[in-house]
Amino acid sequence: MASPEAAVAVELWSLSTRQKLVLTYPYADEGEARRRIVELALLGVRRLSFEGPVELWGLRVLAKGTTSVVVKGEAFGIDVAVKARRLDANRPSLLAEAERLRLANRVGVGPRLLAASRNFLVWRYVEGVPLEEWALGAEPDELRAVARKLIEQALALDSVGLVHMELSRLGDHVLVTPTLGVVIFDFETASTASSKSNVTQILQGLFVRESEVSRRFRLALGVTREEALEAARAYKAGRRREALSKILEATG
Repeated sequence: MASPEAAVAVELWSLSTRQKLVLTYPYADEGEARRRIVELALLGVRRLSFEGPVELWGLRVLAKGTTSVVVKGEAFGIDVAVKARRLDANRPSLLAEAERLRLANRVGVGPRLLAASRNFLVWRYVEGVPLEEWALGAEPDELRAVARKLIEQALALDSVGLVHMELSRLGDHVLVTPTLGVVIFDFETASTASSKSNVTQILQGLFVRESEVSRRFRLALGVTREEALEAARAYKAGRRREALSKILEATG
């Protein structure tokens, strides 16, 4: 297996054969790669930078999922993340996800979407650490601050009827920035038709799960698993902020 290439920003029109594979993963398709380079250029993307925690064919990328690959890039004079639809994805377009992310952005949630097309989403790059990794080294006051921000963002999503659907697994979908900002990612499976609640998902992920991360959040806030479950049930019954008053007070 080839060693991962060092991170370097590459002009779209100068991508190597191997670098183009990221745009057409998991297949090698030179014609499709050329079409996708044009599509990216029309969206304002000028360069791609192969860096990140995930190795893909000897290259580094930000993330790889069952329907997409995310790679760092440059557009509009700033760092961006580029989500590319996989050629074997079970959905024909990313435009529906773009609409859901725009709705989240309206209430201050999610990475800021800058451009979208059938095969790509481009959002402002976020420098951060996955929440579960971050929480293991965080101080109690930092845990309280992040818990409050997550609950407030969940309330904001509920207010516009957009349900993320996967927030009980916070480590996969939340980044914490160096300034303790909280960014919820991946609205691919989000729904505007679900009766579920983002708040109850967040409470489960923060306080109810049997994990070291949930234990640390419970200790930092002085909240028991039973109290979190009670708050979740009360919120689900009436969708009222008042149901969360004890937990929000514990965040300081």
